[in-house]
Amino acid sequence: GEPPDVTIPITAYPQLAEGNEFTLDSRSILWLSVIGRLKDGVTIEQARAQLQSFWPELLLATASTETPGPRRQRFLSMGLEVTSAAKGLTSGLRSQFARPLYVLAGIVGLILLVTCVNLANLMLARAAARSHEMSVRVAIGASRWSLTRQVLSESLSLSLSGALLGLAFAFWGSRLLVALMTQGSLFPVTLDVSPDLRVLSLTASVAILTGILFGVAPAWRSSREDPATVLQQNARSLSSGTGKLSKALIISQVALSLVLLLGAGLLTRSFEKLRSIDLGFQKESLLEITLYPKPGGYQKLDLNSYHKQLLARISSLPGVGSVSFGDATIPSPQGWHDTVSPMTADSSTGARFLANAAEVSPTFFRTLGIPLLRGRDFTEADDQHHPRVAVVNSNLAERLFPNGDAIGKTIRFGFMPEYENIEIVGIARNARIFDIRDATTPVIFLSSFQYPHEWGGLLVRTKEAPEALAKTIGHDVESLGREYVLRSRTVEQVISMQLVEERVTAMLSGFFATLALLLASIGLYGLMSYAVTRRTREIGIRVAVGAQRKNVLWIVLRETLALTLVGVVIGILCALAASRLVASMLFGLSPNDLPTIGGVSLVLLIVALLAGYLPARRASAIDPMVALRTE
Repeated sequence: GEPPDVTIPITAYPQLAEGNEFTLDSRSILWLSVIGRLKDGVTIEQARAQLQSFWPELLLATASTETPGPRRQRFLSMGLEVTSAAKGLTSGLRSQFARPLYVLAGIVGLILLVTCVNLANLMLARAAARSHEMSVRVAIGASRWSLTRQVLSESLSLSLSGALLGLAFAFWGSRLLVALMTQGSLFPVTLDVSPDLRVLSLTASVAILTGILFGVAPAWRSSREDPATVLQQNARSLSSGTGKLSKALIISQVALSLVLLLGAGLLTRSFEKLRSIDLGFQKESLLEITLYPKPGGYQKLDLNSYHKQLLARISSLPGVGSVSFGDATIPSPQGWHDTVSPMTADSSTGARFLANAAEVSPTFFRTLGIPLLRGRDFTEADDQHHPRVAVVNSNLAERLFPNGDAIGKTIRFGFMPEYENIEIVGIARNARIFDIRDATTPVIFLSSFQYPHEWGGLLVRTKEAPEALAKTIGHDVESLGREYVLRSRTVEQVISMQLVEERVTAMLSGFFATLALLLASIGLYGLMSYAVTRRTREIGIRVAVGAQRKNVLWIVLRETLALTLVGVVIGILCALAASRLVASMLFGLSPNDLPTIGGVSLVLLIVALLAGYLPARRASAIDPMVALRTE
């Protein structure tokens, strides 16, 4: 969470946040969360039902009769949400990363499966390689339990060693994950995700369970084989040298790896599409500066005069192209929004559209590079003493007036009297200034000189590197004695911070998918190497009777390719069945995207062939005389 540096009585809030409408005696807006402790035996559901039973009466008694009708009705229609605070209040990080972290937890589960399959294959191959030794030990009196115990102990030692290495990586990786998740936060964010006793217990349990489950089959196989039969066996044929169980395990590894690779590919491509999307404004060389008032900084102050002075001061600095004042971070997914409707429509029953709003200075569109399609820009004359005006984006204009020109029409925004009879004087091109994922968001721009406000920030278009000017601009702002610079950063950094969810998800899924691919290739290499070793005599005979080395090479590669193709097909089917899990996390991309499916399948086939090539090459280079002497 975000630990407070200073705790103050809530009664002091109005004095510290002068000019803010969120006051304790406000009778037209709800803005506080109330925390209570339930009595013993009372459930959340019972408390919710009891509170909601008298909530409408409480609202009716609270609402001011002087509040305009529509806004009063909206206040009276507000609901009450009662939730458990056992895990803390609603967190922005929790809501932002809950879904990606659940997806990553599923990915980690798949990685565990791939690892377990690899371990099982390794133990099966080792048990097969030692079958002669085990049979000799049984023949001279060793008990089957002692053989089973030995194989299980080897399996457990492998899984526990891996768990210890994983924990060491987790201590380092958890800090890296927190750093990535909180990158660019306005205030310090503390997240304790270091492995604790629960994590250690779960890790130990999974390691032991994995070692037992995937060591049982090889142990059982070793203890159940007939010693006489094993001792009489000769080299196996090339086609049957790799057991059916080992082949099935390899196919499952390939299938799981493809699912992970496809998910990572989709998330990575989605992130790249978001990062390179046309925002509708020029994000380069654009500096965003968040301002915060000094104590008493706005008292007895003509805000319009101060903002004009501030804009003139900053625009005169060398290296500054243009500067604008506004009330919102650009781009910002958390803007001010309300309903917009034509003044000709009935305020309670007429057509209304939810729109985001921004109060900006006349230089806003020029600073961002957003062209006006029709009408005019704001001017300094658009102040409190002149008729209210607005610029709307083309999406909102088309919704409000689908059959005519919006220029000159009057609208209302919300339910406050000062936001009625607003004339549309301009239509701006759609731009992703609020939600970079949505170009169709309706937006209404209001003149900051008609609605002067204390809280806001600057957008500065620079002629040189924005970072180089940040300190100079901050010094000039604070020299006026009214405000602090709370934070300065480039708009490109703002956008990068807003994409941190997609970046972290794509990066971690890519890492785990690569790990799965590595494990699958190691498993395939190990299986084919073991098969070649077991059939050295047979390969030598084939070469001795005239088989060409390229034929031997192809026989091994053919089996590798066959196993991989079966795994790829199964993996694609599984991925398509599970595609809905990531569909909502994709931008501009279908979960059944053919280029991604084809590219991932091709990568997997190439890696598999490379993994099988080395054993195949070794098989083709076997000297027949040496091979025939091996037995």
